[in-house]
Amino acid sequence: MGEHLEKICKEEGATVAKGVIPLVVRASGGSVRDALSVLGQLLAGAGPDGVSYEIAIQLLGFTDGALLDDAVDALAARDGATLFKTVDRVIESGHDPRRFAGDFLERLRDLMIVDALAATNANSILRELPDDQLERMRTQATNIGAANLSRCADIAAEGLTQMRGATAPRLILELICGRMLLPGGDNTEAGMLSRIERLERVENITIPAPVTSPAPVAAPKSEPPTKSSKETVGGGDFKEAVPKSPSQAVSVKEEALPKSPSQTVSSVPKSFDIAGLRRLWPDVIENVKKRRRLTWSLLSASAQIVAVDEKLITIGIVNAGARDSFVRSESEEILRQAFIEIVGIDRKIEVVVDASIDMTSTPEARAVRKDEAPSDKNLLSGAALLAAELGATVIKEKNKG
Repeated sequence: MGEHLEKICKEEGATVAKGVIPLVVRASGGSVRDALSVLGQLLAGAGPDGVSYEIAIQLLGFTDGALLDDAVDALAARDGATLFKTVDRVIESGHDPRRFAGDFLERLRDLMIVDALAATNANSILRELPDDQLERMRTQATNIGAANLSRCADIAAEGLTQMRGATAPRLILELICGRMLLPGGDNTEAGMLSRIERLERVENITIPAPVTSPAPVAAPKSEPPTKSSKETVGGGDFKEAVPKSPSQAVSVKEEALPKSPSQTVSSVPKSFDIAGLRRLWPDVIENVKKRRRLTWSLLSASAQIVAVDEKLITIGIVNAGARDSFVRSESEEILRQAFIEIVGIDRKIEVVVDASIDMTSTPEARAVRKDEAPSDKNLLSGAALLAAELGATVIKEKNKG
């Protein structure tokens, strides 16, 4: 139907912004006649530049995609402050809480589909969504997890039925968000699956190497006593039947006795799953953002995990200026504490310059919201802006007050 409506707009010479046609198809409920009627109403109220996405959102009453992305990103990072601020923005912008809850439920449904299928195969079901949005939704679905997506969808569906009563819809919406953020307080099967999935994501970061048990030592065969030995013990020289010296007897006993556990059990090195650690990198970045804005601005769009071992986590930054600013501002401790809280591993942070990093293709760069991108000069502080754009270094940082 979308292709049919686009063909009609092209034939009529009507200018329609990107994303408007999927809204028309969604509002029509699958009816071609209703879709043509909705499209005609939008064209009738359009200005000289045609039908913009913002006008279509307002006229049709749908929730802006940016608000849904903010809510999903906050849910993935378990950032309650951002999620409740998003709810406040929904109310202040004049959106209906029931409509937002319904659109949020549909977004969770779409994320479940994207998680079950590859981002490219999801086009067969979610035909109206562009490829860049599907890729962004794939990252969001990976960060939230399949079990938690199903649990949050159940909570949203239950909350929608409760909004039909006399209770204020905003109150129900905020309670829904609170329940989504606290899987630890949910004793149902869905809540337990969500907690187990979270633990598995963290536990898969370190995979212990297989322990090879030492080969059993064969006991020495006892030789049958010979006739000469019997005669010697009976009436001959007794010195030939006993060991020649006490040291030889002790050495024989030491060879016969097994070694102590402290000698046999050695420290087994662990092999680290760097791919699993990179999957949690967006959560680590969100945690760093709560601790220090400067550190977050240096990491969110110019760094990624390069290597990890038993002692170090190596972070690559694209230029030397940002690396020096990171080191001078003592941001290693901030990042280390974030890894301890989110991942559960305590490693020393080492920062290196890696100019070969293509930050536009990394998941963490795509996960950064457009309205909070560190390249936005209105959001960066002076030190972060100079470090990101010109490679400046922070010589000294002084806290105000």
